Amino acid sequence: MVSLERRLFFMYGLILTLHFIVCVLLILLVLLQSGKGSAAGIFGASGADNLFASPTAFNAVNKFTAILAAVLMATSIVLTIISNKKASSSVMDRVSIPASAPANAGK
Repeated sequence: MVSLERRLFFMYGLILTLHFIVCVLLILLVLLQSGKGSAAGIFGASGADNLFASPTAFNAVNKFTAILAAVLMATSIVLTIISNKKASSSVMDRVSIPASAPANAGK
């Protein structure tokens, strides 16, 4: 039987790899798209206009960008939850609070 800690470590590595791939794909997709006010994207005026000229390609790229953004947010949240489960102690556990404060501390 595999321990919970080992499964969390495997899942963390798997989701971190997926997170990295989604980050790179999202960066590339955003760089490939042309801006709303500009006539040229990253390839220049001639290549970008012909590549994304049809409205269906434009919609597909926008939908894929939105899907990648949603996956990026989901993997970020899951990685945060898993890393929180891996932490065994809190910073607040090391803070010492005095048992009683002096009565005349401000005078």
